[in-house]
Amino acid sequence: MPAAPCRLLIVDDHLMLTQSLALLLAEQADITVVGQLASGGALLAWLHAAAPSPADVLLLDLHLPGPDGLTLLPQLRQQWPQLRVLVFSTATGPELIERVAAAGAQGYLPKSADADQLLAAIRRVHAGEQMFPQRPRQHAPTLTATEPLLRLHRLSVREREIVGLIRGGLTTREIADRLSLSEFTVGTHRRNIMHKLELPNMAALLQFAFDYGL
Repeated sequence: MPAAPCRLLIVDDHLMLTQSLALLLAEQADITVVGQLASGGALLAWLHAAAPSPADVLLLDLHLPGPDGLTLLPQLRQQWPQLRVLVFSTATGPELIERVAAAGAQGYLPKSADADQLLAAIRRVHAGEQMFPQRPRQHAPTLTATEPLLRLHRLSVREREIVGLIRGGLTTREIADRLSLSEFTVGTHRRNIMHKLELPNMAALLQFAFDYGL
């Protein structure tokens, strides 16, 4: 008797990518896409509302609205331990891969991978294998300036909100009025944001915000 198809859930906020993946996976007899979601909150709602074992493999982007991928991984491991997670992300670097592995994912694949590599990774994770480009080291990972996504996770919810308003063209006074804060408080947030993201100037901040969808 043939094995049951892998039930795959895709969570990524890039609609064009998820649509392309769905077309690719529709051609695979052994993989069935059971859902396409665009945020961490939507994922949690879907899992809570679905059957006890709604999917076999979760293809998860790290940079998501709502709870992001790194925040979600420990909760997924605790509440849905049968769900095997393959992280699929533009972010790379050994420190990030260590964090992904430590948080409970079963695999990591960069979005630069081709279709054959993606299909192979999904099938191997479904089969119970670990899929990491390198063996995670045993010591605790550290944040480095070489990994932008790790710097992004230093920001608080308020700081991310302020970056979004800066990207939208608002001045310090306008941001203060919008958030019912003093201009001094907004200025302090701006300095903290630049420090946490290790950026030299406002132009670099705007580029960072654009690149990471803030």
